[in-house]
Amino acid sequence: MAKLIGTAGHVDHGKTSLIEALTGINADRLPEERIRGLTIDVGFAHIDFPGIGRVSIVDVPGHERFVTNMLVGALGVDVGLLCVAADESVMPQTMEHLQILELLPVASLVVAMTRADLADPDRRDVTRSEIRESLEATRFSDAPIIPVSVVTGEGLDSLRDTLSEKLGQEGPGSPGPWYLPIDRVFTVKGHGTVVTGTLMSGRVEEGTSAVVQPLGLPARIRQIQRHDEPALWSEKGHRTALNLGGVRHDELRRGMVIGSQGLVHATSVLDARARFVIEPKHGARIRLSLGSDEVIGKVFLNDDDPTLVQLRLERPCAAVAGQPLIVRRYSPPEVMAGGRVVVPVAEPRRKNQRAVTTQAAGLTDQLVDLVGRAPEGLLTAQAARAAGRTGPELATAFERLKADGRLLSFAGLWFTPETFERASQVFEAALGELHQANRGRPLLPREAVVKKAGLTWAGKPLDRILAHLVSLGHLRADGSTVALSSHRVTLEPKQRAFLERIKSALDAGGTNPPSAKTIATDLNVPVQAVEGIIKLGLDAGEIVRLDEQVFFTPGQVERSIQAAKSAFGASPFTAAEFKQAIGTSRKFAIPLLEHSDSKGWTVRRGDQRIFTDQPS
Repeated sequence: MAKLIGTAGHVDHGKTSLIEALTGINADRLPEERIRGLTIDVGFAHIDFPGIGRVSIVDVPGHERFVTNMLVGALGVDVGLLCVAADESVMPQTMEHLQILELLPVASLVVAMTRADLADPDRRDVTRSEIRESLEATRFSDAPIIPVSVVTGEGLDSLRDTLSEKLGQEGPGSPGPWYLPIDRVFTVKGHGTVVTGTLMSGRVEEGTSAVVQPLGLPARIRQIQRHDEPALWSEKGHRTALNLGGVRHDELRRGMVIGSQGLVHATSVLDARARFVIEPKHGARIRLSLGSDEVIGKVFLNDDDPTLVQLRLERPCAAVAGQPLIVRRYSPPEVMAGGRVVVPVAEPRRKNQRAVTTQAAGLTDQLVDLVGRAPEGLLTAQAARAAGRTGPELATAFERLKADGRLLSFAGLWFTPETFERASQVFEAALGELHQANRGRPLLPREAVVKKAGLTWAGKPLDRILAHLVSLGHLRADGSTVALSSHRVTLEPKQRAFLERIKSALDAGGTNPPSAKTIATDLNVPVQAVEGIIKLGLDAGEIVRLDEQVFFTPGQVERSIQAAKSAFGASPFTAAEFKQAIGTSRKFAIPLLEHSDSKGWTVRRGDQRIFTDQPS
């Protein structure tokens, strides 16, 4: 993992000159900056340290008018390099930059007391004392203070050694998913769109796919430059240029973020954990600095956890879980807080509503909590957005939770056992209401039930949910129609009379009942009418379907089985012997035997069956 040093300090306190003295690179890249002699936008350089490798240095503007650009450079810094001129000491912008560095997850700070050649020993002592006093109330109270001069070379070697020591204390990173806040967009003739920025996490490789948020634009990494040199890959902390395929430069702007699919989210509402130096009012208008973007929005507090805030933004931006951020007043734009994104895509909530975050629980517990707060179930993609993870990152945790019985999955739609029970009860209650309004219909379209229940289930998840409810014995299903298992149609008088005629025709056939077509011919009615009333009889439990076109009344089935039991008793018998015993054909004998097997009345052993002691 590469490291990132970030300068900070008051305007004209020698940050850019110091970087050039350390690296030989002038970080002022804009002509206007070189003419005016002050840094307007973020500049970059690099330096090589033995045992560490190449380290990026970001040069941020010190002028108060360019504090937004300073934040772009400061977000993601590992070691801060605070520059304070020995002959001027601590200034207002020094304090603001120090405050920002303290609020961000910057691990270490080194103070360069610049322009040391312009200060006599007494002035140096005063400046050192004022610097130490300014640091005392911060977590950088023991930061080293090193006098340096780019004119005489004083302290430069000592500063390099100290920076190397601080950088060496930083732990290793991991490859993982990557993202890069875009701070420049341009085109190169013959190559197309190029974006630049500092890689904030993970590792990007040539040829990989990516997405640009908040627009959701797919892109491909065609070529990579790392510190202005061609490379096959880049990693966290490196100043990186990406030549993109699949997107036009006029679609992109500074402030967008490119990264691994599923890691970077487009959002207008996010949860963050923040430390405030100016207490906000609930609903106050603020400026959010996130990556290379600044967005206007409002801050909403949480009664349960004063460090947890919700930021609702006036336009979509890109966010990543764990990404550092700074919150400032809308006007005047003073720094209010620093922190990290907790939930990149959050649901708006009330001030008194409790929220569980990844920092309050482990991943598996967080997933259970997220799913538990989704009454209709939570899709894997929705969980990934809320947790700020990619789908593959969550796969193992989800499967473990499924195996432990803490979560249920229906084609990627996740429930806790409790939320599934409640949701299925809502579905079944809606189905019951529709049955009451449609007493003559044996089954109802499942989509109508979903709509009645106020649910959004559809597609494969709905297929799996209904199949599960059927397996539990709660429902009956036929194609795209469903019914409660307990539901029976209420027949109109004419329907009842017609059904009785059909049942009489079936009973009259004994063990060789007529088909629907034969009954229709005998009764001189349309076959569709007979088929329709047979469906009602099936639903009412007054007709039994044994095969596609084989129907018996329950009484016929019972009489046929009893006849066979009388013939065979406890002795085994074949299908042919069964057929002969009850006086029927194979067309009816086989469906009857299979029905008997399914009911447990008979047990098949090879080509023979034997009656059990189960009641018929």
